[in-house]
Order: sequence, then C-alpha cells, then structure tokens
Amino acid sequence: MTNSNIADTAAAGPGGGSATAAAPSPPAADRARERERIQRLVDQAASFNLLAIPDSSFAPGRNGGNPGNIQQRLTLHRFDITLDGPSESGVRGVNSVGPKVGTLDIQWTLIPYDFQAIPGRQPPATPLDSGVTQRFVMQEATFTFSGGNDGFRSFGTGRTFPMMAADRPRLVVAAIGVITEGFGRFRGLDGNFSICGELNPERVFSGHVMVRALDQDSVLLGDASVPVGGSGPNGEEDTTYLTWIGQKGEGPDQENQFSIDQQGQVRGLNIPVHLKRVSVAFTVDGGFRAAPLKTDDVVGREVGFGRGSVPGASPSGSSLNPFLFEGVSLYSFYDAVGNTVGTLTANVLEGRRFDVQLKRAPQEPALRFGFFGPIIFGTGCFKGAQGMLYGASGSVFKLPPDIHVISNWYVLRLLDPDGKFRAQ
Repeated sequence: MTNSNIADTAAAGPGGGSATAAAPSPPAADRARERERIQRLVDQAASFNLLAIPDSSFAPGRNGGNPGNIQQRLTLHRFDITLDGPSESGVRGVNSVGPKVGTLDIQWTLIPYDFQAIPGRQPPATPLDSGVTQRFVMQEATFTFSGGNDGFRSFGTGRTFPMMAADRPRLVVAAIGVITEGFGRFRGLDGNFSICGELNPERVFSGHVMVRALDQDSVLLGDASVPVGGSGPNGEEDTTYLTWIGQKGEGPDQENQFSIDQQGQVRGLNIPVHLKRVSVAFTVDGGFRAAPLKTDDVVGREVGFGRGSVPGASPSGSSLNPFLFEGVSLYSFYDAVGNTVGTLTANVLEGRRFDVQLKRAPQEPALRFGFFGPIIFGTGCFKGAQGMLYGASGSVFKLPPDIHVISNWYVLRLLDPDGKFRAQ
C-alpha cells in the first residue's frame, strides 16, 4: 500500500481514524493534560450491558412466507460482567443477571452475501442454512426501558457463525446496530451497539447486547450508583462473558508504528494499547440513568491492525453509510507480577466506523465504532478457546507523533460448557 493510502488504512480499525497532518509534539506535561481532556470527552457516553432472553409469552413469527425472516420479542435484563484475574490460573469472568429492565422487539432477515442492506429495502427470500456462515439484516430492533418511556429504534447487520462445542453444533450470531431514533431520555442521541448470542434449533435468539450512546450533555449520565449483581433468571449456563477496555498510555511502548509489507510499502499502523479492567452500570428506577464508565488497573496489552474492507471507499462514515473495516488484533494478559498467562488473536471480520463531532473539541477527528469477529488462536489459559470478540468504541485519532486517544470497550463471548472461564 502506498503512502497516499495511509489515512484510509489507519482509519480502518477500532484504533484508527481520519488522519491529519502531523505537527510538532507539545511539551510532555501539556501533552498529558490534553490527552486526559480528550479522553474524558471520548468517554462521555452511556455504556451498558444487557442480557436478552426470549419472552415466553411471545411466539417467534415468520413474515410474508420468507423462510429467512424471524420476528421475536425478548426481555432485557441488567447484566454485570466483571473480569476476575488475570492470575497464574488464568482469566475468568463473573457474570450476574439482574432483574428485567425492558424489552427488545427485533426482526431478523437472512440476506445474500452481496445484498446492500438499507432501512426499508426488502431482500430476496433467503433460507437459513445452519451449516454455513450467512449475513442478515436487523430491519427492526426497538429497545424500550422505564415502562416504555425511554428507548431507541435501530438498524443493523451481522453474520451467523456455525461452531462446535462439546460435540454439539452451535449457531452463533453477531451484529452491529446503530441508533436511528431515540425517544424519552434517548431522544436526539447518537450511538451504536454490538450484539452476540445464539439461535437455537427453533430459531429463537438469546444473548448479550453492549450499548454505547454518546451523551455529551449528560442526559443519561449521572450518579447511577447501582449495586453489582442481581437476582434475575439464569444466564447462558454453558457460555461465559469476559470484558475489558483498551486505552492508550504514555511511553514508547504505546506509540503507534507504521506497518510495512514485504515490499517495504506502508500498509497502515500497528496500534498498541493498555488493556484495563472496566465497569459499567445503569438503572431504570425513575427513568434511565447510566453511571460513568470506570477503568481500573492495567491487565494486559493489545496490538491491533485494521484496514478498509472496500478498496477506494470514502474515508468518512455516517450512521447509515459507515466506513467498513476489518482487521486482526493480539491480546496478551498478565498476572500481578507481569507474567503472560494467556494470549488470544481475534479476526475482526466486520467493523463499522462513524464520524463524530465533539461539542467541546469540534476540531478533533472523533469517531465511534462497532465490530465483531471470531477467536482464531489462543495460548496459555486461552488455548483451544472458542468464541466471538466484539465491541463498541470511541476514539480521536491523529497520525504519529500527535495524540491518539481511544476507548476500545470489548466483550468476549466464550463457548464454555466446562465452566473453565466462569468465576463464582
């Protein structure tokens, strides 16, 4: 890839963005203060986890005789995910399902691989084939909270992934959705979500949703001090979720480096970040409110690389015409004394990048992302692990040596029939 394509390539992945011309570095103290200021603006978003469980009173429907069309209503529950470790015994997650907080009405439709999905465009009839990966569109996905007073409508696309675990076939699904219309406290907010779960043999979905809604005027964000843990229904007994966040640190180890191909041409950037514990929380009591995102100690390191999925595409991205990207990332997790207890490599097969304007820093090239992809290799405690990595992120990106700020919020959904990754 030639130097003229650096901007497009750097823009591709969760750590990338529209490039701007490099300027002389400011003094270290000023640089640190500016990084902290931009980080706060990037993190000014309502981030929260939901577990979607089939509503037993609502029978999944089929529309218009299309064999690939599924309608479903799910109950939404608070879902707390806490990272346990890393320690010499590995990395585990504490998963706690809380009470019902809302509903999700969703319509899934299988689509041909080359179908250009937009709201309102009806695809040709495409039957479900659980033996191969297929694309689908979410023409309708309406989230309601607070008795129907708060929520949003959305649109999105995703893929199915046939997998095997404990000699049993599983049909994993993952998708990225974008808020198209908010109501109640979500009115006027932009954001996106990533969803991952499974379709059972009756074609009924259950799984996890991670939502990130930009909240620059603190409409949703507040002192939502809600206790971790819950007494809701059981989650997915043979599945475990892990979560962490990737953020830039200071020092040479955190500097972006140009990636060079075998011909000596620049093809993009290798982007290292610290991996940290992260916690999110919300409540619907008295109306929807979310707690500010909180990060904790560094538990590992990521090096990611991304590129555009469509050669020659415009580097800009809007809600219904996002910049499409793909990539690969290596995640290493350390114990308390710095020993690597496990690594995993994930292939981001589908990513969406949306341009953002920060009200308090309108000149900054800000972005938001959604993405997903399977684990392709693991070592240490992740040896043999199967599952999907997905996320919802925000960033301000500039080429080196300028400041790069990012919050890559990840969830790893592991097929875990033996409970290897589940902490009590």
